[in-house]
Amino acid sequence: MTREIEDLIRTAQERQADRALPADRIRAALPRRAAQARRRRRYGMAGAAVAAVSVAAAVTVPVVLLRGPGPAGTAPTAAGAATAPSGAEPTVAVLPQTYPLGYRPAWAPSGFGERIRFADSTQPGDPFGPTVQRVWKKQVGPGDPWNGAGITLYVRTEVPDPAQAMDTSGQRVDINGVRGYYSAGGDAKSYVDWSPNGHTVLMLAAGHFDISKADLLRMARSVRPDPTVATIPVNLRRLPEGWTTTAATISGQGPTTWRAEVSAVRREVPTGAATPGKDKRGVPPVEGGTVETGSLSVVVGTVTDAPAGGKQLTVGGHPARQPVRTDAPGRDLIYLVVDLGQGRLMTLVGEGAGLTVDDLVKVAEQAEVNPPGKGWIGN
Repeated sequence: MTREIEDLIRTAQERQADRALPADRIRAALPRRAAQARRRRRYGMAGAAVAAVSVAAAVTVPVVLLRGPGPAGTAPTAAGAATAPSGAEPTVAVLPQTYPLGYRPAWAPSGFGERIRFADSTQPGDPFGPTVQRVWKKQVGPGDPWNGAGITLYVRTEVPDPAQAMDTSGQRVDINGVRGYYSAGGDAKSYVDWSPNGHTVLMLAAGHFDISKADLLRMARSVRPDPTVATIPVNLRRLPEGWTTTAATISGQGPTTWRAEVSAVRREVPTGAATPGKDKRGVPPVEGGTVETGSLSVVVGTVTDAPAGGKQLTVGGHPARQPVRTDAPGRDLIYLVVDLGQGRLMTLVGEGAGLTVDDLVKVAEQAEVNPPGKGWIGN
């Protein structure tokens, strides 16, 4: 199932472009916030390039992976993990294990069900807060779920000044008594954004789907507060020092088929230069003068795009292997695939910041997986 690394990177970049549906609109409305999220997700996908999907029957009881003490929801430093390089600055923002969904539409076009939930963290000083994405699609394939037609509800509920967070260049529309802005672009993209209260910005965006203005506004006007709290199925209870979780995606075609991915990064303060430098991708520092120097992706599913073969290991009593890619000169991708049993695999892919296979083993040994709620996928 391996592919050339250049193809993996190219495909990941194309997926990222599709994922950021109204990219120009988001950049105009939320320039720093969107740029940070775009860099984070592009790096995570290009560095990891992992796609896994779960098609086995959902487990009805929690599955605690592997072994090791430590309360769920914490990320203490693993013994023997990579030490903090010179100039390192521990990150503050950590992706919560649970998060409020905030809002949901009561109506969607025929055949569309909620297939994807995405949440990310926010850095200190970010004026727009964390983002939740809920995506309605007709289907998700056996891999990365973001490709193809979909309608995404972007939810930001911690915005100090919603008026400044919206681009008002679109056509004015009424969304349940408040002013919204509708725009339509090429490539079957259209979107409407509005602020239902003094601290929330919502955007409903259709991508690769030629939805009528009437139907998009109907869906937007059906959006109501949703008190539901979502739980991220994969809990990375230990990470190397200075690393932090940044984003998580849950997806599936139905309640018995789910896929979960959690991303983590390492950020450092540039040293040895009069001005802040760029990271290994050529990206300038994010807010606070830090750069991302490492990425880690953890995917739980039933298939893996990691290279075949590799050194056989035992991780927490489970069979595992350490694939080695030989066709990626100049890159330091490291892989670990753990067979969790019951037809499920955990694939870890890391790069940069001195990350080692031993670090991946420690992350896997302390990880915990609980199946997501059954009621929402596909509804």
